[in-house]
Amino acid sequence: MSRKLLLLFAALMLLVPSVGAAAGWDTPFVVYYDNLYKITDEAVPADRLGMKLGKVSLYAESEGAYKGNFSNALPKGTEFKGILGIDVQDAIAIDAGGGAYVKAIYLESYKDSSLNSTRQALARLDWLWSLLIAAAAIAAFVIWRRKTKRIDGPSL
Repeated sequence: MSRKLLLLFAALMLLVPSVGAAAGWDTPFVVYYDNLYKITDEAVPADRLGMKLGKVSLYAESEGAYKGNFSNALPKGTEFKGILGIDVQDAIAIDAGGGAYVKAIYLESYKDSSLNSTRQALARLDWLWSLLIAAAAIAAFVIWRRKTKRIDGPSL
């Protein structure tokens, strides 16, 4: 019986999302008006810079569902500009400091992004994982108590 309980517990632990999931993002990015852009090292010449589009309103340290213009790599206040001859849906210029700008290329809509939807889905399921583990623990305890009562026999 203890083997079955151990196997059940191990199987349940595989279903639990890891705690390290909120550690940080691998790719530096910026979200501008619900568009997700990957920040590159490619320099944008000063003569190709267009109008100011906006700025980072939030530096996001860990994964989550955020709104507005935010980044996992850029400090709050970093400016975005358009690039002459390139549609904003393709790329934008990011202030890299000291008057230099780098290109950020469009990846996808942030609303539809796996980055966003996966985090939101897991956040909605956190309570379900806790409930499932608690139910499994209670069931295992009840089964264990019934088995030990049968083995020990009725007490006088």
